[in-house]
Amino acid sequence: MPTPLYVLEDVARPCDDVRQKEFTEKVKDIGIVLYDGFSLLAAGMLAEALHIANELQSESSANPFKYRVNLISARGGTVSCSSSMSVLTEQPSAREIDRFDTLFVAGGSGVARASADSDLIELLRRLCAKSVTITAIGNGHMLLSAAGVRQCDRHSMMHDIYAGMSTPTVPEHDPDQALMSSLALLKKDLGSELAVRVADCVGSGAAGSLAGDFQDRYATTLAEKVCSSARWLVQNCAKPISVVDAARMASMSERNFVRLFKREIGVTPSRYLLRARLDLTCKLLVSSELPVDKIARSTGLSNGERLSKLFRKEFSMSPTEFRTNSRRNE
Repeated sequence: MPTPLYVLEDVARPCDDVRQKEFTEKVKDIGIVLYDGFSLLAAGMLAEALHIANELQSESSANPFKYRVNLISARGGTVSCSSSMSVLTEQPSAREIDRFDTLFVAGGSGVARASADSDLIELLRRLCAKSVTITAIGNGHMLLSAAGVRQCDRHSMMHDIYAGMSTPTVPEHDPDQALMSSLALLKKDLGSELAVRVADCVGSGAAGSLAGDFQDRYATTLAEKVCSSARWLVQNCAKPISVVDAARMASMSERNFVRLFKREIGVTPSRYLLRARLDLTCKLLVSSELPVDKIARSTGLSNGERLSKLFRKEFSMSPTEFRTNSRRNE
């Protein structure tokens, strides 16, 4: 019986032309370096996470972005994993090496034998010479050591993922490391919110636990960003700012910012900004002799007419009546 051929989703075939990157959508080529005896579970976890990210991105035509996973080996053709299943790989030419943005080196039971493969070691050196970001999964670091490659990129990309998480150390199992490495890449490229959505789609077990850690960590980060933006709205309410400006300061889309702000603060950011402006207006009415129209302009409320309408709606009195009543009660 012939050895089964296992094909991962969203994997570019060896015959793919580099010119395929010239799509209307942005394409980012990801390479996974394989060899006989690699861990299929880890490689599959990487490919699955990026496949899910592609699907989530396709839901919004406003931000087209696609990862293209390339399975790479020293000689191309079929490569057998540690469980004896085979996958189809490509041997990138010197011209094609330039297209890879990020590289993952799989771990597995065959890593010691692969470390002695001069063709594979030379391929890694050529890939590294192109300054791609390289991350080893599991004992894949042995291959990088054999090639004389330092993992500076891996440390910097993974730092934000593990910092502050309930999991105190790097996950021990290859699939778990693959998951967290893919989430780190997604967070860097597309933001923590999409990375959390991908984590939410991952199955149960140890991987699900790690995904939960990631979600908890970045749910906290998003809440902190929203609270920070609320303070920014108060501090700048007298200026001609808008919700769009606040969303930009928080590095979020306006839609997501409004949703998260309302969830964390209890009101929409536009309502929060209005309250801040009215609060500042009340203070100026009591503490100064400035005319209502000037106060309105200096607190971001346009003019006296608009301010008067807002006051009657919010306080059932005019700004002048508010000033008089407040001073009388002092």
